[in-house]
Amino acid sequence: MLIGSFEHMLDAKGRVFIPAKWRESVGDTLVVTLGLLESGSGSCLSGMSVEEWERFSQKLSALPVTDTKGQAIRRKLYSMAAACEIDKQGRILIPAQLRELTGLTKDATLIGVGERVEIWNPETLAAYNAACEENYGDALAHLASLGI
Repeated sequence: MLIGSFEHMLDAKGRVFIPAKWRESVGDTLVVTLGLLESGSGSCLSGMSVEEWERFSQKLSALPVTDTKGQAIRRKLYSMAAACEIDKQGRILIPAQLRELTGLTKDATLIGVGERVEIWNPETLAAYNAACEENYGDALAHLASLGI
């Protein structure tokens, strides 16, 4: 299980360190793509093990071709996905296109979210968290409606 939050710097090549605590769960490769956020106010990256990506991919593949919104998301996620191998120092190279789209230049915050990792620009994450704080009561009510 991937839990916790870690602050790391990207090196000059765009590599970021994956915490040792997570590497056993992740394996040798982290599949990285755009994160799915409910608003356009910010973006992050979502990374998962190859096995988790395959499970997620099966769910995406089950979407009907006639579901144009679902297919648009599927197309975006697949086209932006990259299999990032973890090197001997525990780092992955985040492709330039993904770094640019999410504003990752110097610092990164990595968050464990159960079965996946989110990689954020720290400033974007702070803004996102502040916006979420305003709707915290609604979020709790939503979880309660789901029986959680």
